[in-house]
Amino acid sequence: METLVCICVFLVALFLIGVYTSLKIETHDDWFVAGRSLGLLPLVGTMFATTVSTVSLIGYLGYYYQMGWGGWWNWGGSILSFIIGALFFSKKLRRLGKRTMSEMLEARYGKVHAIIASVIIFVGMLFFVSAQLVGSAAIVTAAVDVDRNIVILVIGAIFILFTVSGGMEAVAWTDTFCSAVIFLGTLILMFTALGKVGGIGNLHTTLAQVKPSALDPWAGGQISIGIAVSWILTWGIGNYGSPHIVTRINSAKTPEIAAWSQALTSVASLAFFIPLMLIGLAAIVLFPSIPATDQATPYIIKHLLSPWTGGIMMASILAAAISTADSVLLMAGTTFVNDILLKVSKKEYTSKQILRTSRIATLTIGVLGIVFSFYTNSGVMWIQANMVGILGAMLSIVVLGAFAWRRANAQGALAAMVTGVIVALVWLVLDKPFGLFPILPGSFAALAAYIIVSLLTPPPPQEVIDEFFNV
Repeated sequence: METLVCICVFLVALFLIGVYTSLKIETHDDWFVAGRSLGLLPLVGTMFATTVSTVSLIGYLGYYYQMGWGGWWNWGGSILSFIIGALFFSKKLRRLGKRTMSEMLEARYGKVHAIIASVIIFVGMLFFVSAQLVGSAAIVTAAVDVDRNIVILVIGAIFILFTVSGGMEAVAWTDTFCSAVIFLGTLILMFTALGKVGGIGNLHTTLAQVKPSALDPWAGGQISIGIAVSWILTWGIGNYGSPHIVTRINSAKTPEIAAWSQALTSVASLAFFIPLMLIGLAAIVLFPSIPATDQATPYIIKHLLSPWTGGIMMASILAAAISTADSVLLMAGTTFVNDILLKVSKKEYTSKQILRTSRIATLTIGVLGIVFSFYTNSGVMWIQANMVGILGAMLSIVVLGAFAWRRANAQGALAAMVTGVIVALVWLVLDKPFGLFPILPGSFAALAAYIIVSLLTPPPPQEVIDEFFNV
């Protein structure tokens, strides 16, 4: 009962915040990018909460339980991506003044590139939504005796409603609230787990005796150099193939706030992932026989926390799920209307018509995501990691290259996008040979195609170079 109360209080609070912030929405620009009004707090809150999803609190915690300190490679990439954003990428992107990744690709390379990217992004976002709903259902049904599909339906309905009504404004502030809940739940679980094992020092002394490989950054040989590089590329570079990250940067009030938000999000991520790793390490000592990695989190919560603190932790996991799901749902709706419908339709739309169409499209996509989740049971970490890998292999090189290499042109970008996604998909179908994630071969193939084809074809128009390199 206590767990259910905590979950219900959290969901009600989240819904009220979403409804309140949605009152500000007047135009489609408000809905797409919050009228470019986001300050540092909501921007860091939504960036952090979107990045830290159910994958982190379920999939990654189980991964750290399995690998020990060797699991650090998967969050090392996230820190790298925010550093790149702070030092190089985000200020330039915000100064460019576009709404979405596809708009940026069209300005730099052409309309064909934007439409191809939009279609792939749209499909990918459905998988992202599904990953969060599947993870939410797994954690709630492990703690409360309730049907999985009912959980998916209720949680899906809540975040769909405030996303449809409030767009980016509602998503940013609900994500900020979710970030606070995520930190609270994680810290409660960390301090409880460390207390049970006698503190950080005693934890590592015990691990040296019972499982020395948990102290090895290569997990006793379980993690190869290829896997490590795959993790770094998946999140370190692949995040720039994630359109919802780009849209958040475009929602910043100023380019300087965009850059600072990236820097502070890297700090917030570090402050989250280290406690999460310590929980996984403590669980190795306390519960050496958890059967499946996706079951590690509910097992640890059930056996370590009281009903009330367990309820708070459950709310934090739902916060992680919803804060990512609402972001990718918003991105799916934005992509369909702003980057597909408005590009191919000959009809002229007013701002209010665009806003209404966006809400209808987002509602429809959300319902499809719920239905898809009813039939999805794959490990939540691998659903999202594979989609980030495929999108990253296709888009990250051309997105970063748009601001990094003047000589890059439309032909090279198209070759990189097609090559990257084909190689990534083939690698995934072949069941990841050598244990390498699709993004590693996909990105290297895309980079080679990008450089070779660009050099063999004419340079881009001077006005395009001026637009991107004088920002």
